[in-house]
Amino acid sequence: MNALSICKMIGLSLLMTFSLFFLDFMVIGNEQALAETHNYDGKSPNYNGCANTAVTKDKVWIDSVSYVELKFSTTCKTAWAKVTVTRPAVYNHEADARIVRSTDGKAYTCESSEGNGVVNKGQTSCYTPMVYGLDPRKAQAQGIHAIPNSDAYNKAVTIWF
Repeated sequence: MNALSICKMIGLSLLMTFSLFFLDFMVIGNEQALAETHNYDGKSPNYNGCANTAVTKDKVWIDSVSYVELKFSTTCKTAWAKVTVTRPAVYNHEADARIVRSTDGKAYTCESSEGNGVVNKGQTSCYTPMVYGLDPRKAQAQGIHAIPNSDAYNKAVTIWF
């Protein structure tokens, strides 16, 4: 195989990867996503006491020692993700959560500004910043928990609410 053929294959592969990534995050269902900006987007769940009226809309186990929750503030109409490890983490970057809004794909992780950081050694949980989630908007929580001594991880997702 010559160098030109290899370059074409690499270019096509990159184009396909980018296209799939773009479609996954920018198109929801058959509707093109529009960027949204709301006052609560990207704020900590503690902002304006939103966490005080939090209810858990879904909880999914990632593996035998960790789970992810979709939290929703009934007052602020916001959603965020929280991941919990049922014992203190044994290494840094052991778990993380992500919240995604359906209408525009806006997403935050625990490491985002206003999140409280990933689950590091000795810690047991982390939460993401919020996304505004009043109907027709929906949100989904996603959680990951690293598998010890590997580059792999277990993951789980909640319902859309």
